[in-house]
Amino acid sequence: MAAGLDIGRARTALLAAAVCLLASAAPAHAHKLKLLPLSRDAAESVRLFHPIAPDPVLPTLKNVRGARRITARARTADGVIIPVAVSTAYAPDPAVEQGYVTFLGGLVHGSELGKLSVYIATPGQIEDDFCGEGALACYVGDEERMYVPGVNEHSDPPVQFLIAHEYGHHIELNRSNAPWSAYDQGAKRWATYENVCALERRHKVKTNYYDAPSEAFAESYADMQFPGVDFIYTDLLAPDKGAFNAIRADVLSPWSGPHSTTLHGSFGSSGTSTRSFKLPTPLDGTASFALSAPAGASYRLRVLAGARAQKHRVLRSTAGSGYTICGTRSATVQVTRVSGSGPFSVTASLP
Repeated sequence: MAAGLDIGRARTALLAAAVCLLASAAPAHAHKLKLLPLSRDAAESVRLFHPIAPDPVLPTLKNVRGARRITARARTADGVIIPVAVSTAYAPDPAVEQGYVTFLGGLVHGSELGKLSVYIATPGQIEDDFCGEGALACYVGDEERMYVPGVNEHSDPPVQFLIAHEYGHHIELNRSNAPWSAYDQGAKRWATYENVCALERRHKVKTNYYDAPSEAFAESYADMQFPGVDFIYTDLLAPDKGAFNAIRADVLSPWSGPHSTTLHGSFGSSGTSTRSFKLPTPLDGTASFALSAPAGASYRLRVLAGARAQKHRVLRSTAGSGYTICGTRSATVQVTRVSGSGPFSVTASLP
């Protein structure tokens, strides 16, 4: 009988996280199991899968020692080597192990693929020894390893979909969404596109498993590989073409930090007392502004988002001010002459 899917998260003090998928436990086998190749009709099979129930949150990997054995280091088509460990319950099959790695290499990925390792276990071991009760697969962040089942005759959903979802979490772990955690809020461009910051401020997401941005990102990444799959998480984070484009950009061109631009202006001893500059803010994050004014002059810096000022303070020439960009796609920088005259510059650091 097909079981429901759910993805949970586990943490350790060293940034561990596990995301688990529900399924029925497999029966024990006294002999070596045959390691079957990945299904060729996964794209069709996954559309027939309808997840229904949540899973538990795990404190850490249950059986660390049992997962240490690396049996192969398979190589993707683009030359990335991925360590693969296979449970001793399976008869070794290098060709099948290579198939898992070949599939991973075919996913949209960046250099983070080279940090990943894979453990293939029986469904029962996934649940009882590694990931926890009711789990079908999991990803542990402090190891950067996914624990996935060997294919059985009734894999539901297809193992490829589980692998793709877990890889979405591996991407999050290897991306920056400063000042937030990409592992919690999703990668930078996707989180901005889905308005995660504003939704969190309104307490619309991160209140339960089904509206967790991290889960929505990983599931959207998997859905991008398997179009047409039902999205089981909150409609507020449901993917569309724009979300898929943002994910692809996050994967292939990771956000590497803020960029700087400098604004210039000047005040005379009379006349205009305020200069305004409008700046695009295409990504959410932290912006800062540093005003440099002539010696003896007093200029005031003000930053507005839309019609609402975010902060208002007098700055000295070497002072800076930090602002959170959250859901607004432009900011207006105003420089006002309080006293004195002469040229000024504002250095803006934008996400």
